[in-house]
Amino acid sequence: MKYVNPCPVYIINLDCASARMQGMDKQLDNLGVSYQRIAAVRGVDLPANEVEKVYSSELNRQHFRYNLSLGEIGCYMSHRNIWQIMVEQNIEFAVILEDDLVINANFQQLFSEINTLKHYDLIKLADNRSFPAAQKKKITDDFELVNFNTIPNCATGYTLSLNGAKKLLARKVFYRPVDIDMQFCKELNLSVYGLQPYPITESNDFASDIAAFNGGRHGNKTTSFIRNIKYRLALWYLRKTHLSGVL
Repeated sequence: MKYVNPCPVYIINLDCASARMQGMDKQLDNLGVSYQRIAAVRGVDLPANEVEKVYSSELNRQHFRYNLSLGEIGCYMSHRNIWQIMVEQNIEFAVILEDDLVINANFQQLFSEINTLKHYDLIKLADNRSFPAAQKKKITDDFELVNFNTIPNCATGYTLSLNGAKKLLARKVFYRPVDIDMQFCKELNLSVYGLQPYPITESNDFASDIAAFNGGRHGNKTTSFIRNIKYRLALWYLRKTHLSGVL
């Protein structure tokens, strides 16, 4: 029997990815965790006028190294839809998960720490590259909160406060992938942390939906040398001068 979580758990899942959803349902059911499935936006189905409302190709050329694919645009829109739900419904704190992950044994412990975690804008629940922490702070017997010079560049799973959702939505149009925009959190005065040991892990059982819908690539990586260098320098400077949060 699933219990009523003290906060919403949202799962982003494409309608065509039923096997992924079945896997998530089984994992969460085993832990007694209730969730709400949010239908992901399938980028290749988007009409051009819908894309133009949320994605700036001009800002993309100025601030990122390659043009986003329709899959990446759809992925970003899927996350934005949840942020919008939080603001419209005044949801104080939520857990947001993609559907290609393994839920670790300590995941359920998140819910007993909400009164602490809800005071932080965004907390990553996974790191696919094991980036070192810049600072650590023990917040419970089971978890440490960490901040970074190099923020994990996955959006597999994270917690989000209402204040954090409002900050993310302050970007009226986007021009980078959603996980890269989280790295540029300074632009939005957004604080980003990690929760260790991480409660979730990326799964290797499924190929990326974004890649599958875009010829095996996330976007057009062939771009000009100058554009690539501009982005790399901006990212390097950010990592050298800015911590992701304050502990």
